[in-house]
Amino acid sequence: MPCPPCHRPSQFVPPQPLRPLRYELRRACGVSTGFVTGAVVLIVSALTTLVLARIGHTPQARLLAAWPVQLPLPPAALGAGLLGALSFGDEFRHPALAADRGGVPRRLGLLTAKLLVSALTALSLAFLTAGCNAEVLYLFYGPELARVPADWLHLSVSWLALTVGCACAGVLAAGVFRSTTAGLAAVVAVPVAVVPLVQRAVESASVRAAAGVSVRLREVLLSQWPFGGDRYLAAALRVVTQPVGGALALSLSGLLCAYLLTTLRSRVR
Repeated sequence: MPCPPCHRPSQFVPPQPLRPLRYELRRACGVSTGFVTGAVVLIVSALTTLVLARIGHTPQARLLAAWPVQLPLPPAALGAGLLGALSFGDEFRHPALAADRGGVPRRLGLLTAKLLVSALTALSLAFLTAGCNAEVLYLFYGPELARVPADWLHLSVSWLALTVGCACAGVLAAGVFRSTTAGLAAVVAVPVAVVPLVQRAVESASVRAAAGVSVRLREVLLSQWPFGGDRYLAAALRVVTQPVGGALALSLSGLLCAYLLTTLRSRVR
């Protein structure tokens, strides 16, 4: 008597955005580029911190970030921007990559996954960089240069926002221009080209008046927040109102709009 046919269970396809997230995690962890870039960033940051401490006359926050005044961005921000640009640049450079990893289409779910993974990578890189720099300063120069700054909350929010913003800018720019080089160039262009424009806008009388309104609203609304939430939101508002933070927010908004327009145009075709 013949055996009944075997019924194999159908393969479960996870819904969006879990499938793009799994795809992006496999892409990021499946190659050594991210780990090599992170190691290079940590080494360069530690050496830069030692040189800045040796020269002197460098603020404590810039010592911990390994950010010389002469450079537009610190090594950690550049590394985060490069890793973000590689997330899309690798696919456009190697078209067979998407088919080999499951053929995930380039939709908003994939963009969300890339932004999420790049943001988490940038946060890890920012924490590791600051911690390694503080440890290096403690080993070579003692606890005096490795102390925590007084305005640590605002500096921490600014540092994390800078690295995450650079990573997201690299993702969006590489997705729009279909090139890793263009994605990294867009990250470098933020402090070089966009920040001077934002500084000119901040110096205008209308922007100063708007800033005064925002301060008054913060005094009225944020004073009632429980668990000290007003401190964290106030620190975030201070970051956005700074020239670099405003330039990053403006650049991210423009790149996101450009990506959405190119995605909709490709769907219409």
